[in-house]
Amino acid sequence: MHLVYRVHLIIALLLCHLNSGKTQSVGVVLSGGGASGIAHVGVLKALEEAQIPIDFIAGTSMGALVGGLYAMGYTPAEIEEIMLSREFLSWVNGSVEDSYHFYYRQNDANASWFNVKLKLDSSLRASLPTNLISPLAMDYAFMEKTAAISARAGYNFDSLFVPFRTIAADIYNKAEIVLRSGDLGQALRASSTYPFFFKPITIDEKLLFDGGLYNNFPADVLYHEFLPDVIIGSTVATEMKPPDEDDIFGQIKNMLMERTSYNRVCEVENMIIIKPEIPRFTILDFSESPEMIASGYTSTIASMNAIHTMIARRVDTLELKAKREQFKNAVPPLIFDQISVEGLSKSQTAYVRRILGERKLPLTNEQIKPHYFRLATDNKLRKIFPLAQQNSNNRNFTLRLKAKPNRDWLAQFGGLFSSRPINTGFVALHYNTFGRVGVNLDGNAYFGKFYSSTQGKVQIDFPLRLPFIVEGDFTLNSYNYFNSASTFFEDIKPSYIIQYERFGNVNLSLPTANHTRLKFGGTATRMYNDYYQTDQFTKADTADRTEFNHGSVWLDWERNTLNRKFYASGGSLLKFSVRYSGGQETNTPGSTSLEKGLFLKSHAFFRARFTYESYYNKRGVFRPGLFGQIQISNQPFFNNYTASVLAASAFSPIPESQTRFLPQFRAFNYAAGGMRSLISLRDRLELRLEAYVFQPYQEILRTNNSAELGEPFSKRYFLASAALVLHTPIAPLALSFNYLDQQDNPYTILFTAGFLVYNKRAMD
Repeated sequence: MHLVYRVHLIIALLLCHLNSGKTQSVGVVLSGGGASGIAHVGVLKALEEAQIPIDFIAGTSMGALVGGLYAMGYTPAEIEEIMLSREFLSWVNGSVEDSYHFYYRQNDANASWFNVKLKLDSSLRASLPTNLISPLAMDYAFMEKTAAISARAGYNFDSLFVPFRTIAADIYNKAEIVLRSGDLGQALRASSTYPFFFKPITIDEKLLFDGGLYNNFPADVLYHEFLPDVIIGSTVATEMKPPDEDDIFGQIKNMLMERTSYNRVCEVENMIIIKPEIPRFTILDFSESPEMIASGYTSTIASMNAIHTMIARRVDTLELKAKREQFKNAVPPLIFDQISVEGLSKSQTAYVRRILGERKLPLTNEQIKPHYFRLATDNKLRKIFPLAQQNSNNRNFTLRLKAKPNRDWLAQFGGLFSSRPINTGFVALHYNTFGRVGVNLDGNAYFGKFYSSTQGKVQIDFPLRLPFIVEGDFTLNSYNYFNSASTFFEDIKPSYIIQYERFGNVNLSLPTANHTRLKFGGTATRMYNDYYQTDQFTKADTADRTEFNHGSVWLDWERNTLNRKFYASGGSLLKFSVRYSGGQETNTPGSTSLEKGLFLKSHAFFRARFTYESYYNKRGVFRPGLFGQIQISNQPFFNNYTASVLAASAFSPIPESQTRFLPQFRAFNYAAGGMRSLISLRDRLELRLEAYVFQPYQEILRTNNSAELGEPFSKRYFLASAALVLHTPIAPLALSFNYLDQQDNPYTILFTAGFLVYNKRAMD
């Protein structure tokens, strides 16, 4: 501690005694403590109800956030409303509100488990993440809540509704930093940046973390800065315990944090400490927020006699309300008439300005916010941090963005492990760059016995007033149903069926709303299937081959708010697609075929498909859901039954059905649907209950080796599954019990670890 600081502290202690008999000024200090710090809201609520004056306030971490909101003029009731809102949970969980998602930019789902960012310099460095939680929502929230009030106070924390101080940790210099001026949002963000959970921020060229690392109860700072006569302290923190050998976070915490004293700074009569009773919790567990606020309130009420004895002065409720209104009425509206970008090239800055709608300036906060999140969720930026600074020539603001382009290269790894021979490895490499337009180059590969694929893709993103993406890709898919059937418990020999696809695709993607996109394009495909039309074949036999070389034009409209790429548990999907295809079928009979000679025929047909999936609000631990699909087509038969069924669309709503050749669930025209519901057992552990009916308009029947249509609505088939799913941080683990109608053994068991997600098929 510096000598000057020691002298000031000694003087403060002496003044504490000298002032003990005078009309007292009151300071409130709020400790850090993660989610339990929400109890401070109850403390402030009880103090205001008792008309106890709060002349100064200081806090660390969660205490800084609660204290900062109070210093900005929010009432305890307003702070409570913020803390209990879904919006606040999105800040601390790192999720962007649904209304600000921009779906049309999202890439197709793949089987990746984790990403590694690469910088291809001489050392081929990999960039590992420094935070577990995305700061996008939090950073913008701090700006929009505090920017106008910071300007109202002249960027001086003494000029807020209540003078305020907070603490951040400079880990390079191993020192606490007292924040008393500047941008209030930055100060609150720095003080609450818990290491590894949130990304640190830079203020005055210092990288700052959670103030609780060095001072989790800044009563000394409050006293040194303001010299209050009385201090009321609220602490929810606990003394650090020696770390356990198996507790890595406890070990890191002991290495990083300094011991903090939660005792009085002055004599007992000049300071009172309130300690709300807090249940066991994790740092970001806000599930018991109402109970914590109530605990802070009741603990303060229990201490009220001592507080009244210590503090004779009272604040009139109407006077306090009028003072708040006067302060808030002088806060300027948050209107942006300029945009400043730091950290990007000139052409990249032009890209950012276009997305933010610079031509439409000035814009209110609500107008520019959707454009900001459209930019912030773009994979072209590694970092973006918003600041709103009031202009010197008017009351409007400049939106200052500190940005860094993303690493040019991104590697992905993942796949699927299973109790059946459908194990699949996955690797992908992505390159992205941007100037006035954005360019993404993607390549991936799946490799396994059942499924293998390679794909190359290029995307060009045009950030115009009506933005759009031009995309081209080339894909090779292979599905080997002969190698996908046996399990740990059974040995099944199915018909020999292998499907190959080679296709190139060009399309244009347009946003029609935040969650919707319209895509239309054309596809050139070479598709060929190898199969036997009998189960009786030997290694010496040759398979039949049916090729269908064709072109397609298609249009898709999709609205998607699903929360996961696999085993979704929230949101909805609504998709409509129509496709017109024309080409030539070539059938080459094999050694077991009754037919001889080459068969050629041209086909032209359309397909229209509607898909719906939705999960509804929870009712206790139960969340109901629905899934349905309807297809209409005038698709004709191919040369034989097997070729016709292979060319028909398949209804495969459960993982087990996606990896089996099930002719009873294939048709040209059908309606299908059923229940897709969940029971929450524990955090990240759920029981999925699914049951479906498949109703073909006319079933595809075998007559010798030819195909014919059955009577309308004469048959229907059923699928069901009960799956226990654990969502781990990298991939889901699932054990499912399945029923597949019209199988020799309709009951199956399937264990999977990973994602059963593949590259799109040619006709999807």
